[in-house]
Amino acid sequence: MRLFFALRPDPALGERLVALAEQARRRCGGRATPRASLHLTLAFLGEVPESRRDALIRLTEAFSCPPGTWSADRYGQFRRGGILWLGSSRPSPALEALHRDLWQALTELGFSPPRRPFLPHITLLRHASPGKRDSCVLATLPRPRLDWHYTGIELVQSVAEGGRHRYRYLASSRRR
Repeated sequence: MRLFFALRPDPALGERLVALAEQARRRCGGRATPRASLHLTLAFLGEVPESRRDALIRLTEAFSCPPGTWSADRYGQFRRGGILWLGSSRPSPALEALHRDLWQALTELGFSPPRRPFLPHITLLRHASPGKRDSCVLATLPRPRLDWHYTGIELVQSVAEGGRHRYRYLASSRRR
């Protein structure tokens, strides 16, 4: 099972993200992330044996997630895959603490944290046109500004279907 932990946007924020993705798609080409797939990844576990699923569900349901807000105000890109993302120009101590606390709990279950630093972002586009992915095009996009209010985390399974992935939400943390 391919699993990860994520924050999901509330419906209003989801609609704003869809609008930003469509605006970016018109300038950069590519394929916009479907509304149901929009998320911010907190911890990517990759392929996990199904035998570990129940322990991860219990961890998720018992995890105490303090409410917080993450502000997104800039676009970025990963050239591999033509990914255009929305992120923040400033660190978010609350989100970084949530990420750290989640990985602490996962470490106690035998998972190893990533070596790369945490870069909170939302993937808006995939396969942006090669000639249109450079930073000068990103600079022409209107500067985004949104606040993502979160109250809980989700355990998500990524299921491959027809060359694309759909997400199955397995568990949610309790809300404080």
